[in-house]
Amino acid sequence: MSMPVLAGLRVVELAEGIPGPFAARLLAEAGADVVKVERPGGDPARRLWPAGFATWNRSKRGTLWDADRFDELLARADVLIHSLPIGEARELGLDEESLASRHPHLILGSVPAYPEGHPRADWAAADSLVQAAEGFMDEQQGNREGPVFVRMPFPSWCAAYLVASGVLARLVQRERTGTVRAMHTSVFQGALAPAALYWQRSEHLPEGLTGHTLPKIWPDAALSIFACADGEWIQLAGAMGGWLESPPILETLAVLDKVDLYEIGVNPGNRAEWAEVFAQHDSAHWIAEFAEADVPCMRIRDLGDCFTEEQARVNDYVVEVDDAEIGRCLQVGPPIGTTPPSVVRSPAPRLGEHEFSDVVASFGDPRPELSRAGDALPLEGLRALDFGSVVAGPYGAQCLADLGADVIKVEPKGGDRGRGLTQFAGSNRGKRSVALDLKAPESQEPLRRLIESADIVLHNMRLRPAARLGIDGPGLRAVNPRVVFSHVSANGQKGPLAAYPGYDPTAQALTGWERANAGEGQPPNWLRNSILDVQAGLSATVGALLQLFQREHTGVVGDAATSLLAVGMTMASEVALPVSGERLPVDRIDAEQTGISPWHRIVPARDGWVAIAALTEEERERLDGVDLDRTAGALLAALEEAGVPATRVTLDRMDAFFDDPVHRELGVSRSLRTKGYGALDVVGGFWSACRSGESVPALGEHTAEVLDELAGKTEVMAR
Repeated sequence: MSMPVLAGLRVVELAEGIPGPFAARLLAEAGADVVKVERPGGDPARRLWPAGFATWNRSKRGTLWDADRFDELLARADVLIHSLPIGEARELGLDEESLASRHPHLILGSVPAYPEGHPRADWAAADSLVQAAEGFMDEQQGNREGPVFVRMPFPSWCAAYLVASGVLARLVQRERTGTVRAMHTSVFQGALAPAALYWQRSEHLPEGLTGHTLPKIWPDAALSIFACADGEWIQLAGAMGGWLESPPILETLAVLDKVDLYEIGVNPGNRAEWAEVFAQHDSAHWIAEFAEADVPCMRIRDLGDCFTEEQARVNDYVVEVDDAEIGRCLQVGPPIGTTPPSVVRSPAPRLGEHEFSDVVASFGDPRPELSRAGDALPLEGLRALDFGSVVAGPYGAQCLADLGADVIKVEPKGGDRGRGLTQFAGSNRGKRSVALDLKAPESQEPLRRLIESADIVLHNMRLRPAARLGIDGPGLRAVNPRVVFSHVSANGQKGPLAAYPGYDPTAQALTGWERANAGEGQPPNWLRNSILDVQAGLSATVGALLQLFQREHTGVVGDAATSLLAVGMTMASEVALPVSGERLPVDRIDAEQTGISPWHRIVPARDGWVAIAALTEEERERLDGVDLDRTAGALLAALEEAGVPATRVTLDRMDAFFDDPVHRELGVSRSLRTKGYGALDVVGGFWSACRSGESVPALGEHTAEVLDELAGKTEVMAR
């Protein structure tokens, strides 16, 4: 039996909430020895989200903060992950510069609310306040006019994968070069990760891309949600799913004498007519008919419903854990399959379960000093191949490019289907494009040379056709035994839905988020930022880096696998299903989509909206004494005086974001020159160390260049 991927790695986690703790848990279940260090009162998530805390913090040991001996622990650790605001980290001597002077061997991964250099760098903001302040509550269609409270804490989840991948990239760099550096990200940058798909300003759109595919109001996937005759709701995949042209729809339209609807499509004005079409049959009928036509269609569940379904069980997406606080429950398992697999090692630790001195002793001898010289990006000198399409696979490969890898996008001569979507520019920065017909005999030699040159292959093709092309794990390693393969599927590689087509909307339906985000008693609602595509791409990046670290550290080469289902369930990990008894309560958003409680919501002021996050008993008591009927400015001043965390809900934020000189300086707002779009403003810079001079490749733009390089390399090797 092979050793776990991260066996022998020592990690200290000084973080609260979701991003740092979940990132550390990913490392723990991949084999690292992770110690969670908590303040005397403990991580507030213990009280706010008991099931979430149990899931985000399992497989670790736990101890209480000891300021006098903390450096002893760090001297013996490989990695420190913390979520401290910039100023507080500096006061404690846990900023990059201070740690480098005392512990030059230590890799720091930090994930505060905002990065250093941002005006809010010292703000310990809740996820919802980051969403509100940065305009993301104004980007979602809702049940009423105005901004809506987004129930899913997507910035925190994206930030979790960002800090995990940043730390792993630095670990890979340590193995390859013997140097260590820090890697920083933030909840703010996590919020920007999906915005890359729809916050763009271009000089012109390339041929074939005729409009914005994620418009702020009613994108087609949001219009493709229908109630059936049995009262159940289904989600179709939107225009790319091809459901409008499918036999089930054409036949039903003919019976109802509504063929004209096919010509018009779905829009907000004719939804009532389309509702009549779907009311002709129950959900089982529609799902079976669309499956026969190979059209993605999913019944919309509630959060946690899919925990007990066969698809989750056979892919190990659920595990049974006996937790000291919430009892024996089904929890979400590791979202990334690896070689060897990640495993749950223990329940979450009780507060202060392990003595600090025992933890220090168990970490063994201090780590040797390592070099901190140079500023190379962590994946410089490595090559990745991207055979993916649309969003999830390409997004993961883009992250590898951001981290320094030479990423070659291999696409059909007709182009990636994603080139017809605005999301393309947000998923393909920093790559070189090679256009090949992989089925043609003349492409076999170039394909072989590409694979021979690669360190990583990442894609989201279905595995059966990928195997026929030789770009699944076994096929790739038959050509290059050292190549790491990371794969994204819709629903996992096993089970009844393994071959079923899927997109972000159908995954949101399956995992329950379309109900959770909609509001009590309201029709299901698609979160339009393609968040599960983005999360799956980020997860695939983590998987690739786990396997790459193992290759560099031990020589063992393997595969990583994730899916839209896995990451959607993981984001629902505040849910745990007791093996016996009733479900544990979860926060529900109100029918007006203003919040989950009187203390955690957005409120209408006389001239706008204000977001409030009073998460402690003391803050709630202080909030009760504040008159909310004021202008936004006056209300914010009153809340600040009362000590209640709050911020203005900003609207129409995209242009202000791109034009802000602070964002330009931080590198999260970027201006590119491209062949297809001309001048193009995009979102990027998700880590403190990122490639910055990238473009978005035109179809086949680098085919000759790359093939000439490969031919030259072959000639040199032959000599």
